[in-house]
Amino acid sequence: MFKTLRKAVPPVFVFSLFMIIANPGSAEIYKWVDENGKIHFSDRKDHSVEQEVVNVKPGASKWSRFDIDVKAVDVELSEEENQQIVDGVNNVYEFFDRVMSFDMYRTVPVNILIFRDRAQYQNYLIRNNRGMAVASYGLYIPSEHQIAVYVRENRSLTFKTIKHEVSHAVVDTIVPYAPAWLNEGLAEQMEMLERDESGLYFERHQENRWYVAQAREQGRLTGIDQLLKLSSDKWRHSEMSGHGSLRAQSGQFVYFLLSKPTRRNFVVRLMHNFNRGDRTLAYYLVDDNYIGGVSMLSLDWSRWLHEQGKRIVRL
Repeated sequence: MFKTLRKAVPPVFVFSLFMIIANPGSAEIYKWVDENGKIHFSDRKDHSVEQEVVNVKPGASKWSRFDIDVKAVDVELSEEENQQIVDGVNNVYEFFDRVMSFDMYRTVPVNILIFRDRAQYQNYLIRNNRGMAVASYGLYIPSEHQIAVYVRENRSLTFKTIKHEVSHAVVDTIVPYAPAWLNEGLAEQMEMLERDESGLYFERHQENRWYVAQAREQGRLTGIDQLLKLSSDKWRHSEMSGHGSLRAQSGQFVYFLLSKPTRRNFVVRLMHNFNRGDRTLAYYLVDDNYIGGVSMLSLDWSRWLHEQGKRIVRL
């Protein structure tokens, strides 16, 4: 039987920041204009050019929390667990509104279906997914505006899967031309998205970190230029052919990009380019949107990998 849990949540207003997102405790952002009239931004002071400090002034956003429709099939969810799901989904929506600068006033229509176990979940997919049982912990089904998952032994992992699939629902709806590495990388990070009294933050994705460290040690880590040149079809083919570290690398690469305001701004620029219908491979957008271009991006990535990055990234 189906048990529907629906919980109303009072409105909470957040801030939609300017295109460069800067936390109060982060480094200053500098702006300068080159000889060709092109505007540049950086978090590094360069005494060879005339720079000015950018003051980021947040403005009010229309974003507010949403009611989330959760249906449990032959499984009981406690009020606390239901609230955890509601909070997790709203955190993902807030991320795309406040950090990615997409107006989430109109929510992405999603209903969440939670099955008792893997067998029940796969049977549902066979009946509703063109006869195919997908080997996964959860799945976003666009035609139904639905996320289907099953309860794992560690229920907290089930709730992480829900956040992962909600991210896919958002990106597939508002940024359908986002490359697979970016779509999947964001979803991997949404699993780790949490909130405390200071706001949203990411914890380090330990599983992805381990996979990337192993791939790097064995010389199997894909070069950033290669990753950015992958079309979505080629990325998915590589992933399905057993190149498991590619998903982990996409997640870690997005974590690296989100870990610093200037790099975060690069992700925002890419997402809005794709939102406008740009189908250019990400590699060819780097030089115009990342200071120092592909070579600097690769160097920054290598340094970050060596340092292992921060355990927690606040947004």
